[in-house]
This record gives sequence, structure tokens and C-alpha cells, in this order.
Amino acid sequence: MQMKRTIRILSVAAIAALSSTAFAQEKKLTVVGVNIHEASMRGVGVANGKDALADFEKEKNIKVAVNVETGPGILEALPRLGTLNSSAEDIIMVSQLMANPRLATFLEPLDKYMSANAVEGFPQDWVKAPVEAGTIDNQHYTVPLRCGVWIFWGNKKYLTDQGVAEPPKTPEQLYEAAKKATFTKPNGEKVYGFAVRGISDQVPSGFATIGAMFGGSIIDQKGEVVVNSPAMVKAAEFLHRLYAEGIMPPNWSSIDADQLFTSGRLSMVVSNDNFTSRFESPQALGPGGTIPFHVPILDELRKGGVDFAGSQSFYWGAGILKGSQNKEQAYDLIKYLAGPGPEAMMMSNGNQPCRAAPLAKLGETVAANRVGIDTLAISRPPLPGNPRLSEASDAVAVAVQDIVVNGAAAQQTLDTLADDLKGIYE
Repeated sequence: MQMKRTIRILSVAAIAALSSTAFAQEKKLTVVGVNIHEASMRGVGVANGKDALADFEKEKNIKVAVNVETGPGILEALPRLGTLNSSAEDIIMVSQLMANPRLATFLEPLDKYMSANAVEGFPQDWVKAPVEAGTIDNQHYTVPLRCGVWIFWGNKKYLTDQGVAEPPKTPEQLYEAAKKATFTKPNGEKVYGFAVRGISDQVPSGFATIGAMFGGSIIDQKGEVVVNSPAMVKAAEFLHRLYAEGIMPPNWSSIDADQLFTSGRLSMVVSNDNFTSRFESPQALGPGGTIPFHVPILDELRKGGVDFAGSQSFYWGAGILKGSQNKEQAYDLIKYLAGPGPEAMMMSNGNQPCRAAPLAKLGETVAANRVGIDTLAISRPPLPGNPRLSEASDAVAVAVQDIVVNGAAAQQTLDTLADDLKGIYE
């Protein structure tokens, strides 16, 4: 009887020990990002993708979950999650569209963790602009993990077949090349010569990139609203000309321009410099199927040895939510992802880092990255961070779409837009 009782006690203890082990194994960190972050970290949807989180999970005995949001969804998620005293989420990926002084309200400052356990090479080895965007009152709130810039891409076969011998270097050359490269296939399918992203939340970046060809910007480096300058009027009229002549697709404002390019329905597109693996995948244009090139520029704007225009830089930085209950572990994960080993794995998944050395290394072998590195040096986000950024972005989209699609008077429409933006930024 005593033996049976002892066995029962041992059994209960064993079950309790197993439960305790299982509980420990259920320890979890949650990262909130968009699908590119899941692809970069886990290799999801990437041919021969690598799981950059596996070693961290094994070493720390922590499961990392990546919660995927849409672009607009993550913009909304930051203020929603960042104001919680206690959140199930720990790390959120912050883009240039989300960076503004309110970050200090939503995110945990990282300096106290860095002072005890520094991220090697941070911030001196990183691209300057994204580090500065995540720094408020000399406190760092994000570590940039993904950086890039918009460049021009051409379908090599289409351009060659349609008599475009060289990538265009001026806006007028771009127009001529796009006109030539607009054609109909023998099966009746139309191929459009050019497009920049026209979906609402992407319009500011596209418009600013086209504006850079003419020497303009939406908001200048001093913070002044200059969207109604002569250069930006020319940019808007240039886009309308392409649209009105059928060089850009008629559903420009609602179609994914990148998908149109990968499916062979578009000869040239403005897109991310780190899209080589996407555009040259076996399902798209195939290896060597693209020609990446710099943003064209007016001849009179060429100066200081620069033979091309700047574009729109983008980045994603990892920050710890104030309500996270696992801040130490969250910082450990950020530090881990910023290290050379995981960085290299994420690069193999198509991620482009924010450190200067690996960016330069990429440029040695990948043509698009060579173009991107050049362009990144003279580029910045299309709109500065602002608590009312979504409102500003929407205003730009409505105005530009009205000009391009409906033929609204460019100067008058941009004058009204300038007044709206001044109410937000000035």
C-alpha cells in the first residue's frame, strides 16, 4: 500500500515536472510586421529560404511569432499597441512612414539595454538617416534592420526588342523609351511602357520620385512644403501625359505595378532596389531578365559629378513596445537580428540591411544594389514623420490621382494640396 502511494506521488511529481517543462517551452516573443519581415526572418515564400530565427529560439528556448499586418494595418497598430500598459506583442517594425516624435510615447528607449549589452557597431556603422529617424532627445528607439531606395527597372527583352538601346537618363528620354516600349503582343495582350505605383498609400513615394527627376520634392530638407513648385507641376503633368497617351495602364490607381512588371505586362517600373530575386525569379522574368538603372534627371540639374536624381529611401527598424512583458528578451532578439550571422541569412532571403559594409558587399555582385547604394546616398523619405502622416499621405494621393487620371489642372490642384500640407506640417 505504501509502495502504491509512493508511485502515485512520483507520478504526480513527474507530470508536474513535464508540465513545468512544457510551460517553459511555451515562452514566446511576438514581432509585429508586414509580410516582408516574415519572409526575411523565416524565409517564407523564398526559394531556398533560411530561418534566421531558429538559432535564437534554440539558444534562448523562446518561440518567436511573427504577426503579419498589411501596410495600413501596421500604421494603425503602432499607436494602438503602443498605448497599452500590457501587450501580448513585444516588438514592432517601424517604417519611415511611422517615424515621428510620438515614438517616445509608444516604444521603450533602448539605450539602457545597449549600455549593458551593446549592439556591435551601432550606430556608427549604420546608414545615418534611419538611425536619426528613430532617435528622439538623444535616445534610440529603433534599430534599423531593413533599408532601401526606389530605382528604375526595365524588362531587358522588351526594351531591346522595341529599340530602346540604353536606359533613359532624362525625363524626355524616359518618355520616348516608354512610348516605344508600349506595344501589343501577337496574342492581343497589351504591354504598357511605364508605371510608378499608383495605389493610394504608395502615391507620395512615386510622385516624389518623379518629382526628383525635375529637381522637386513634396517637402524640402528645411521642412517647407514645396509640392506646388514648378518642378512638381512638371512632374504631375509628366505623369498625366503618360497616362493620357496610354503608356501607363488605365487602372494605374488600383493595380499593383510590381505585379504587372513581373507578369510581363509592363516594360519599365519604379520599385525597390532589393527586388532582384522577385523580378528575376523563375516565375517572373528569369535570371538576367531585368535592367536596373538610376532615376533620370534633367540635363541642367547634373552637377557635382552626380549623373542621376535621388529617389525615395525606405527603412524598417525594430522597436520594443512599452507594454511588452518581455523587454529584456525582446532586446536580445533585436541585438541578435542586428548581428552579422542573422543579417547574412536575412540577406539571402532578400532583405537589404542598413549597415554600410554589407550594403557595399551586395553592390559588388548585384547590379540593382549598385544602383541603389548610389541612389540611397542622395535620397530621403517622401514625407517627414508626423502624427498626422496618414492624413498627409491621403491628401497627396487624392490630388495626384485627380491630376493624372482626371486631368485636373496641375498648378491649381497642387496649390490646394500645398495649403492642406502646410496645415499639417507647418
